[in-house]
Amino acid sequence: MDLFIKFLLLFGTPLIVYLIVKYVRKNFVQQQLKKLAKEPFPDQYEKMLQKFAPYKFLNDEEKKRFKTKILYFLQNKIFNAVGDLVITDEMKLLVAAEACLMITNIDGDVYPGLKNIYLMEDVFIPKDNPVNAATGLPTHTARLGEAWKRGPIILSWNSIAQGSSVIFHEFSHQLDQQDGSFDGTPTLGRNGNYDKWAQVMGKEFINLRKRVMAHKGSDIDSYGATNEAEFFAVVTEYFFTRPRILQKNHPGIYELYKDYFQLDPSSWS
Repeated sequence: MDLFIKFLLLFGTPLIVYLIVKYVRKNFVQQQLKKLAKEPFPDQYEKMLQKFAPYKFLNDEEKKRFKTKILYFLQNKIFNAVGDLVITDEMKLLVAAEACLMITNIDGDVYPGLKNIYLMEDVFIPKDNPVNAATGLPTHTARLGEAWKRGPIILSWNSIAQGSSVIFHEFSHQLDQQDGSFDGTPTLGRNGNYDKWAQVMGKEFINLRKRVMAHKGSDIDSYGATNEAEFFAVVTEYFFTRPRILQKNHPGIYELYKDYFQLDPSSWS
């Protein structure tokens, strides 16, 4: 009994505090989202969204959730310009739209680990550039973006303006790390099948890595062979930008992503 009490004193109190804080934050965010859902969506934002292709394929309920999360995102995330770049409302909205599209049908917080988003004009290369022993690829090449655990996110605006899917890529890392680790497996929810996810994604990741090591081509970008976290991010880009090809070539992956995001972009036409 004494040992049990000591255990509770050492570990129980921090755990209880953590759970209480998590519960309070969850309820606070839900209240904020409910409040924002009742507010009118700004006309200028609505006009901007008309240029965002996926928007027209969402049903009315999805559009409402989507726009509510955009408002929350814009109110709670800080955009920082790097260098001489001037950040406009339209630039902020585009980042928010792609990020919030991913979580339109996912319940919960809106990227809770993220506070700051840095927009820079062009690509950047990290100072360290080690080679991945398994693939022979540089760990860091010229980057269009980067996501750090618990934020921030860095994005190249030029690449976004030219149609790059870097927003999908970097924000998928945010989803991946919400359970505390970058391992290529996001929190799948109450009905999520982690065994199936591990089986399908693990097999596809190994297949990609073998092809890259053998210098063979693949429809999945070779950067996905770096590790499981990058594989998840690369395939997320694929899911949102070339859904029909992903569905045809990798139906198992497509079904996993469709169930996770609760979206079916292959039907957006």
